[in-house]
Amino acid sequence: MVFLNKPQGPIDWCPMSKRAQWVVRHLVLICFVSWFSGAMAKGQESSWESLLSKMDVGSLSVSGEWTQGESYLDVAAADGARIMLPTKPAPEYDLKITFTRRTGEHSIGAVLVHGNQQVCFEVDAWGKHLAGFQDVNGRTIQDNATRKENVRLVNGKQHELLLEVRKDFIRALLDGAEISSLKMNQVRVSVHPLWSIPQKDKLALLAWNSSTRFHSVQYKSMPQSGESVAQAATSSGNSEASRSRPSAKMEQGRGNGVVDRSTTSNAQKKGVAKRVLLVIANHHFFYREYREPRDELERAGIQVTVAAGRRGVCRPHNGSGEGVDGGAVRAEVALSEVKVDDYDAILFAGGWGASMYQFAFDGRYDESAYNGERAVKVEANRVINEFLAQKKYVAALCNGTSVLAWARVNGKSPLEGKLVCAPVREAAAGIYNGRRAQPSCRWHAEQNGARMSPPGAIGNPNTNVDDVAVDGVILTGEDDPSAREMGRKLAELLTNPDLPTNTNGQ
Repeated sequence: MVFLNKPQGPIDWCPMSKRAQWVVRHLVLICFVSWFSGAMAKGQESSWESLLSKMDVGSLSVSGEWTQGESYLDVAAADGARIMLPTKPAPEYDLKITFTRRTGEHSIGAVLVHGNQQVCFEVDAWGKHLAGFQDVNGRTIQDNATRKENVRLVNGKQHELLLEVRKDFIRALLDGAEISSLKMNQVRVSVHPLWSIPQKDKLALLAWNSSTRFHSVQYKSMPQSGESVAQAATSSGNSEASRSRPSAKMEQGRGNGVVDRSTTSNAQKKGVAKRVLLVIANHHFFYREYREPRDELERAGIQVTVAAGRRGVCRPHNGSGEGVDGGAVRAEVALSEVKVDDYDAILFAGGWGASMYQFAFDGRYDESAYNGERAVKVEANRVINEFLAQKKYVAALCNGTSVLAWARVNGKSPLEGKLVCAPVREAAAGIYNGRRAQPSCRWHAEQNGARMSPPGAIGNPNTNVDDVAVDGVILTGEDDPSAREMGRKLAELLTNPDLPTNTNGQ
């Protein structure tokens, strides 16, 4: 064993200046504050709170048939089914929903509260497998930048939707993958009218025409910015609130306040996308005359908004190409809400139901829905006048041409003297010129002074697939086989403003 001699007198093992000692003391203090503040921040974060156990279906249900089980909440398939949740959310919070859509192919979502505003998030929405927030600056998922395409729920599969609400952003994740986020700086959000709920400080569950089981709905409040000890003690960004900020990928979205990683259309990449208002009847529109022009317009990068006399679900004619699901389409806006400045063109789809918009027609149809309401006809006429006054394209397909025929601009039909394509098929049965009749749909344009293009005369004389007449800013398509060409022609004119606006083929 070796013994060391005891040193004589004090030894300075680590000579240190006063400045160095000051630095060491402050480093120790910073380390302690960081540890303490992190522990406090974690302590401030609440645990997950189950909301299903607190549900009172009778008082919270807004629409639809909701059934509460011991550990689940079921909703039957119904348009616009929604139920409020039993909590008043904190300024910053998470909402986690696990669910299984059993039947249907439409959206599941939630109403969120952000400050004094509400906004919806939906997944597999609008019959086009879209996901995103709505409304954002008055625009739905279909035409705002949170739109994410091809987001499909699998019936019978359990999904988890996590919604993170913070002061500066809202983010949505489906099954652990981020779908979309929305920066809240200088953005106006609102609940789409189809999902409105009576209490503006409540969260809600949403299910559109889809039988769904909600297995759990959990809520967790987050520490508010500026309240954690970590933020008060240090600006290093190590606090829990700092860690909950959006990722760098999210932070890149500046300017319009909306962040999205979805695929944008070619028109959006080049600049502001053109927008078309597609008007269908609430009852008995011709599905093909809605679907095919819309497909062609959207393929060209043009945004399409669906309008009708009233908002809500619109039903097509049977056998009009609607498919096995029935072809119901939701009208996003009512004609009374249309602001023409928001659009570059308008297209009236056909079907006998389009008769509901005939402003100056003085006959009467056997099918009461075709007679429409006077207030709706006035709005249809207003919209047509305003589009024409701004020299924007006004288009119509098949029986949709009757809407333009019976419009009145300075006392005259806008089709007077115009080259017009219209169908030879029968119009809806009813009273025409004081007597019972069922003339050709061409009758409406003929009665209002149009120059009628012979059937199939434009392009290939053996078919009416390409029969779309362009006369100035007015476009008319002969029949449902012309629907796709109508979409192509309108897209071509909107994206190539130097094209001639007259059809050769009288």
